[in-house]
Amino acid sequence: MTAELSAAPRSGPWTPRVVLALAVLAAAAFVYVTAEIMPVGALPAIAADLGVSEAVVGTLLAGYALVAAVATVPLVRWTAAWPRRRIFLVTLISLVLSQVISALAPSFAVLALGRVLCALTHGLMWSVIAPIGARLVPASHVTRATTSVYIGTGLALVVGSPLTAAMSHVWGWRLAVAAIAAAAVVVLVAARFVLPPMPMPETARGPGSPRIRHHRNRLLVAMTALTFVGVTGHFISYTFIVVIIRDVVGISGSAMAWLLAGYGVAGLATMG
Repeated sequence: MTAELSAAPRSGPWTPRVVLALAVLAAAAFVYVTAEIMPVGALPAIAADLGVSEAVVGTLLAGYALVAAVATVPLVRWTAAWPRRRIFLVTLISLVLSQVISALAPSFAVLALGRVLCALTHGLMWSVIAPIGARLVPASHVTRATTSVYIGTGLALVVGSPLTAAMSHVWGWRLAVAAIAAAAVVVLVAARFVLPPMPMPETARGPGSPRIRHHRNRLLVAMTALTFVGVTGHFISYTFIVVIIRDVVGISGSAMAWLLAGYGVAGLATMG
């Protein structure tokens, strides 16, 4: 990624088009993360509708994470020479198809299959979204641009998850998934017309590029392992947070959306 950023052409100041492009990237992050964690708030509704246990529905997140972990590295290597926008659009198309399949799923198996499609390109999307944002601005503004992109991730916890939880309770989980699909279509169209193609520089494509040598960096490997442990622990508890609060505290229904929003706000506060 270092070679990709250093060799990439930079734009001038933060023009309205650059701001719009960063907003599109942030919106993509928001929609993708909202789709990923959507079963958390809708877990009871999905279980009741498809006739499976809540524990089984909880495996949707575990399966999603497993598929993403296995598929990311091969897909990143396979698409290494692709223009960044093409990769980004492919991941959004995958997200749209995934949500359409999920919304229409007649069984849990089909729902799980739909989420697999989204999970396949999950890591691929995250591998390009920050570099795309960085290449839109001067080198001195890379940190600011990257932070702007990741605002979408925080909003998914504060707004996306609570909103889909409330929609699932009031109108059903399928409508919530359909809303995610519609939002993804809007982001896809916007990305196609707002983002430049961004071909990869030649220095980042060869076998000796920094991108290929990352696995030899012991510090990076150690940090990756620690991140894996932390994220795993987080999602083990977060997956069933709605069920735990319902059974232990006695809160359910639309009130749960406010608790999920509070959870997201607390997460953003600790990041500061």
